[in-house]
Amino acid sequence: MFVLFDEAGKFMAGRILSEADTSAQVELDSGKRVKVKAANLLLKFEKPAPAEFMATAQAASQHIELEMAWEFAPDEEFGFADLARDYFSDKATLEQQAGALFRLFEAPHYFRRAGKGRFRKAPAEIVQQALAAI
Repeated sequence: MFVLFDEAGKFMAGRILSEADTSAQVELDSGKRVKVKAANLLLKFEKPAPAEFMATAQAASQHIELEMAWEFAPDEEFGFADLARDYFSDKATLEQQAGALFRLFEAPHYFRRAGKGRFRKAPAEIVQQALAAI
């Protein structure tokens, strides 16, 4: 079993060695082992290997048009998987869900972070000001 997790604002994936209620021991592709709090575990998956999963998710993230995603995102707080199901289909793959996470995370002018894997749509006037400044 593999897992995608947030490590100080950086997304990483690795193999779960052991898991408890509050944390998991994860081995990265480099061989390094890290202890990850359960709150930082974002997705669990069986296949593919972590490096391939991350590459596929990064590619999927580039297919997401931020303006369109912002248009139909709910006004209340939402999770990245919810947006992926709205954007791709109700059967969005785990790679597409991770791609949505990456895309939302890298676009703070459209989406505010509201917790681990949670986001809130930025107000229209803030988006316009941010885009004008960019």
